[in-house]
Amino acid sequence: MSVGSPRLVQAGVLVLLLSVAIPQIHAAEPRTSAQTFAGAREVQAIATAFPHRVEDVAVRDGEWALRVDDTWYYWAEGRLLPEPIRRRWDEYVAIRFYRYSLGPWTMPYVPPELESRFRDYTANRDNDTRVRFNTFLDSLYGVFSRAQANALMEPVSFFNMRTHVHPDVVEPLQRVEERIRVAMLDDQMTRAFIRDLAGIHGYNWRVIAGTLRRSYHSYGMAVDLVPRQYNGGWAYWRWAADSGVEAWWRITERDRWMVPQTIIDAFEAEGFVWGGKWMFFDNVHFEYRPEVILLARGRGAPGE
Repeated sequence: MSVGSPRLVQAGVLVLLLSVAIPQIHAAEPRTSAQTFAGAREVQAIATAFPHRVEDVAVRDGEWALRVDDTWYYWAEGRLLPEPIRRRWDEYVAIRFYRYSLGPWTMPYVPPELESRFRDYTANRDNDTRVRFNTFLDSLYGVFSRAQANALMEPVSFFNMRTHVHPDVVEPLQRVEERIRVAMLDDQMTRAFIRDLAGIHGYNWRVIAGTLRRSYHSYGMAVDLVPRQYNGGWAYWRWAADSGVEAWWRITERDRWMVPQTIIDAFEAEGFVWGGKWMFFDNVHFEYRPEVILLARGRGAPGE
């Protein structure tokens, strides 16, 4: 997460997503009351971003829910859970619906109490045993096993570098390349960045380092742009922590390996978030989260 100045970008996949028909919303409560229930914006953003997967959206038993593969998932304190376990939300980690800011990166403010929590987490960074309920994401992306993922992923080329990604990511990633090629015509820094890339890493069945939670790479919904060299800059918070940088969250732009703004803008315009804007930064990482981009643009709530 970081604080940035929202900005408009050119028409792209998000405009298309907003223009398509979305599942009809059924509210058991009066409309003004339904909008006040927690999760209204997030649930609608998912439905808008993935209309080919979300079959219905409704307020059920006082809670927003959406239906995927004929199963209702309820917004249970930020966890999308089916009826039998939705009251046990505290057993699971919430799906990340962080406040993402579009536009240029700025150094986030970290208050002293949060620094203390970061120090504790850093000391135990390889022992995060919190569990995420994966079935909703499995259903949303149509990936329930490694074998199924292996069969589903499609090959893609990004500036002649090849990898495999989820079918939903193929066209957005191609449009990202088109946007970057336009930027390269007038921007030497963009040309140098692309020239210095060693490869792109997409689908990879694995967990997030130090956790038991499946990475978005396992769904083919994320890509890493890997450079030939980092020129002494930190690209990942864990690398800094593992190297003895105690307050890794204070690493300034000068000491980070950074991505040109033109590259970030191109990805954000097509529904990707950049890991460099997370507090636990991962600057090589771009994740296809069109629902998060919709929320960053102020879209997602019923009626908007």
